[in-house]
Amino acid sequence: MDLLHSSGVRITSYMQTHYSQSQGYFLLVSMATDLHITFFLLFPIWFHVQQAEAVKLVWVAVVGDWVNLMLKWLLFGERPYWWVQETGYYGNSSQPMIQQFPMTCETGPGSPSGHAMGAAAVYYTMMSSLIATVLKKEGKQFEKWCVRVSLWTLFWCVQVCVCLSRVFIAAHFPHQVITGVTLGILVAESLSQAQEIFKAHLRSYFLISLLLLSLALFLYLCLQLVGINLLWSVEKARRWCRRAEWVSIDTNPLASLFRNTGTLLGLGLGLHSPLYAHTSRESLSRGTEGAIYRFICLSATLVLLQLFDSAFRPPVYSGALFYLLSFCKSATVPLATVAIVPYCVTAALGFKGEKLL
Repeated sequence: MDLLHSSGVRITSYMQTHYSQSQGYFLLVSMATDLHITFFLLFPIWFHVQQAEAVKLVWVAVVGDWVNLMLKWLLFGERPYWWVQETGYYGNSSQPMIQQFPMTCETGPGSPSGHAMGAAAVYYTMMSSLIATVLKKEGKQFEKWCVRVSLWTLFWCVQVCVCLSRVFIAAHFPHQVITGVTLGILVAESLSQAQEIFKAHLRSYFLISLLLLSLALFLYLCLQLVGINLLWSVEKARRWCRRAEWVSIDTNPLASLFRNTGTLLGLGLGLHSPLYAHTSRESLSRGTEGAIYRFICLSATLVLLQLFDSAFRPPVYSGALFYLLSFCKSATVPLATVAIVPYCVTAALGFKGEKLL
C-alpha cells in the first residue's frame, strides 16, 4: 500500500505545483458536488420537474452514502494529508510537500471517496432519467443518439473533475476516487431496478431509516468492543491539519449517518403527510398554469431552504446535540420541499383563485 500511497502523493504534489492557478476551480468542484448541494438544491429542482425521479435521487444518495460509510469503517483508508506526515516510507529522504485547504481536513477514513461516490450515484441517476425522457419523445434516431452521447460525455466530464479536485486538495488518493465512482454507479444502477421505493409506505421509510442507523451503530459498537476505535481518523485529522478551524465535526462519519437517515425519514413524512395529499389533489399539473405553479413552488422552496440553511447551524460543541439537530435539520429539507411549501403555495393560489390562475 505504501507504493500506491506514495504514487498518489506524487500526483497530488504534481497537480498542486503545475496547476496551482486552478485552485479556486478545484475547491468549487469539491463544494458543488457535496451531498449537501444534492439535498438543498438538486432535489428541490428535480422534485418540481420529475417527482418520481427526485424520490429515487434521495434514495440513491442516502443508500450510497450509507454504503460509503460502512466501507470507510471496514477499509481503514488513509488520507494523503496525514499519511505523508506519518509514513516512514521516505526514510531519510525528504517527503513531498503538499498543501492543505479548508476542504482538505475531512475527518472520516479515506476509502472510498464519499464525494466521488456520491457524485457518481447522483449524476448517474439524473443522466439516466434525462436519457429515458429523451428516448420517449418522437424524433430521429441519430438525434437521440447525439443527445445520449452528449449527456454521458457530460457525466464522465463531471466525474473526472470531481476526482481531480479531491486528489488536488489532498483529501483522497487516486485509487480511492476511482473506487468511489465505480461503487456509486453500481449503487445507482441497483436502485434503478428497485421499483418498490416508489410505493414505499411511511412505515417502510421509518423502518429502513431505523435499519440503516441501527446497522451502522451496531458495527460501530461491535468494533469498539474488540478494541478498534472507529474515530481514529478524527484524531489524525486534528493532529495533522495545519489549521484547527478546518477540522469540522460536520465531516465526521457519524454526522453523515444522522444527516442521511434524517433526510430519508423526512422524505417519507412529506410524501405521506396530509399536506402532500391535499396539494396533489388540488394543484395543477399540466399546461401553462401548472408550469407557473411549479415555478412558484420551486422558487419559494429554494429561497426558504437557503434561508433555513444559513439560519439554522447546529452547535458543534456537543456531539450528541449536534447529531440530533443535524438529523432534525436534514428531515426538514425534504418535508418542506415535498409538503410544506407546495401546500402554502396552493393555499395562496386558491385564496387569490381565479384571478391568478
